Amino acid sequence: MNTDPSIHLAPRPLWLAAALALGLALSGMASSAHADASEAAEIAAVSRATITPLAALAKAEQHSGGQAYGLGLEVARHGTWYEVQMNVRNRPMVARIDPRSGAFLGMAPAKGEDRAGAHTLDGRKIGLAAAIRAAESAGHGRALEAGPEGAAAAAHWDVDVVRTAGTLVHLSVNADSGKITPAPRREWD
Repeated sequence: MNTDPSIHLAPRPLWLAAALALGLALSGMASSAHADASEAAEIAAVSRATITPLAALAKAEQHSGGQAYGLGLEVARHGTWYEVQMNVRNRPMVARIDPRSGAFLGMAPAKGEDRAGAHTLDGRKIGLAAAIRAAESAGHGRALEAGPEGAAAAAHWDVDVVRTAGTLVHLSVNADSGKITPAPRREWD
């Protein structure tokens, strides 16, 4: 116990709360730094990919007989692949395509957030491939991620495009009109 009157220690609950808050803040910075590093790795992988996102999407649809509703380029310790969310005979599935060779790497049932959006834009005029093509043209680059967002009149495709300089632009493609607007950054990570 402190007996020196010149040193004042905060009461334990206040000290403990401050330590907990500092720990949470530091862990938030670490996960933010990890997210930034992960996104940077994905951006770099897009520029190295010999297979375009549209080619990966076409390969997945051809191999599975399904309809794509989402796409992303994934970078992990054990490899890099395009991940294509598919509606195959009314079942949400995820297909993997090699970004260098275009090889079909496999398919499995979609889980968690990969299941979301399977029917979000059913019956709309603009499909995923058309949305990616339009966003890549408007954004002057290659798609990193694309997927359905919103509902009813606000339904649209969100497409993240990596520009030649390595910057990322977030675009929204209206699922009926094809109109392209800047999109707010969403958290798919």
